[in-house]
Formats: sequence, C-alpha cells, structure tokens
Amino acid sequence: MELNYFLMLKSKLVALRKRVKIVGTSNKIRIAMVGIFLFSFTFFLYLSFPYGVLKEAISTKIEAATGISVRMESLGLGFPLGLTADNIEIYMKSSPKIKLKDVSVNLSVLQLLLLRAGLVVSVRDAGEGYLNLGIRYGLFSLLTGTIGLPSSVSMTAKNFSLDSVTAFGAYALAANEVGGPVAGPLLGKIGVKGKMALKSDVSFDSSNVANSVGNLDLKFTDAVLVLSDPSFGFPDQSFKEANVAMAAANGSLVIEPSTRFTTQDLELGVDGKVALKPKISMSAMSLKAFVHLKGALGEQFGAIVDAISAGMSKDGAVNVQIGGTIGVPKYDPI
Repeated sequence: MELNYFLMLKSKLVALRKRVKIVGTSNKIRIAMVGIFLFSFTFFLYLSFPYGVLKEAISTKIEAATGISVRMESLGLGFPLGLTADNIEIYMKSSPKIKLKDVSVNLSVLQLLLLRAGLVVSVRDAGEGYLNLGIRYGLFSLLTGTIGLPSSVSMTAKNFSLDSVTAFGAYALAANEVGGPVAGPLLGKIGVKGKMALKSDVSFDSSNVANSVGNLDLKFTDAVLVLSDPSFGFPDQSFKEANVAMAAANGSLVIEPSTRFTTQDLELGVDGKVALKPKISMSAMSLKAFVHLKGALGEQFGAIVDAISAGMSKDGAVNVQIGGTIGVPKYDPI
C-alpha cells in the first residue's frame, strides 16, 4: 500500500513538472512574440516615418525664429535614440554658408541607465574635423521640472574648420550692426581661418556656481586673422600661437600664462586668477593682460592706442593689472 502511494505521488510530481515546463515555454513564446512585435513596429516606423516633412518643418521653424536658413540633404534616425542630418548648409540671405558633412543629436542610453538625462551632439565639418558636445542633467530635476544649469557639459574637437563659421559670424555681426554704423561694417570684413582643437569638461554646482569645477584647453592651428581688405591697408596676420587654457576648482578660476595670441604684428595675452562668488558679477579679479602692436599694425594704430589708453600705452604696447570685480573692473598700468 505504501508502495502504491509512493508511485502515485511520484506520478503527480512528474505531471506537475511537465505542466510547469509547458507554462514556462508558453511564457518564453509570449516574450519572444512581444519582442518580435516591438522590433517590427520600430523597423516599420523607421521606414515609414515622414522624415522629409520633419526636415522641412525644422528648417521652417528655425528660419521663422532666427532668420537663419538651414538646408539638409537628408534627415533620418540616429542610433540608438536620435536624429542624423547629412550635408547641411546654414546661411542668411547672401551671407557665406556654413557647410557641414553631418550633424547627429542623440539621447545617451548610458546616462539613462545612471538615472541621468544626457544629450550628445556630434558635428562633422566638410573635411575631416569634428566637434562633440555632451550635456547632462539629473533625471530628478527633469522629472520635477526644476531645470536650471546642467550637471555637466563636455566638449571635444579636433581639426574643426573655422573658415566658414567665422565668415558667417562676421557677416551676422555686420548685418545686425553690432559695433554701430562705423565699426559694424569693419567687423564684417574681418575673418579667422584655421582649425580648432578643444577639450573641456565642466561640472556645475547648481546650489553655488562658484563651487563648480572644470577645465578648458583650446588651441588654433594654421590660424590666420584675415585683414587683407584694401580699406585696412595691412596684411593678414598668421598666428604663431593661439591658445586658451583655464581651470576652475576650489572656488577659483585660474587663467594659465599660455593663454596668448601671437602674430607677426600683434601680441596679446592674459593670465591670473578670479575668486569666484555665488553672484558672478561680484567675483574678484587679479589678472595681468598685455597688448603689443608691432610692424604694420604698430605703424597704423600705435599712436591711436597711445592716445586713447589714458597713459597705459606706450609705442602701441599696453600692460595692465586688472583688479576689482567682474561687475566693476579696475585697470592700472604696469
């Protein structure tokens, strides 16, 4: 009798095991079907989404809001979550055109896994240069609607061409009469050609901006200040040095002595420290700056600089100590 009871119990356990296997297999099939559906839906959306309509809508909105025309050859999905535009032209009426090979905007999946919202913008110029921008926000601030400063911003660039960007910028300054009716047209004739290398990473403290930390290392290579318009009367200026280096930590912004721009007729630079305050305009400065005009520039403008510098310039050379605050700076000759 005990043997029969044991055999009956064993047979029930075997039946139960088979039933569990069937149910488990059924669940796996359901999960697989849901996955196939999601993949098929996403792929169908990718193929059928009206990117042409979206492309024209984006261009129209930008032009209506800014007066800047943006033309794209194509617009499509970017991997994994974003959009990519190819062969872009940016211009204003008869202005020089900024030409870019492609621009992509993506949400960072890695940042989402870390409970942060991350946006990555990648730009490639018409050559081999690129510029990448990463912006990160705390997910909590987005969910609560308290969007202010991002938690961090990072930028990298290599061999990014400045030619069309600065030509467009100079045209925009002149078109908007920045500098007034006299200086504005002159700004439109000045340009910078060359390539840019950039590395920057800044983490912001939203409760006290003065406690933010970060660094900036910017260099220009094969750079030329274009001044060859006949109205200027002197040659273009080729940069021997064109660097900006600074770092923020422990409540101070330090500008490195390597921050300088040097051409055959011009030398200028700045270095020192800024003691950051929660209200940035109250930040105390202790900086040294210099501007030296030589050669053709010195001959043309040296006397003018001496006349308007209130005794701080001699023979086209200005050396000053900058103190006070960012809101109310003070200048003293060195």
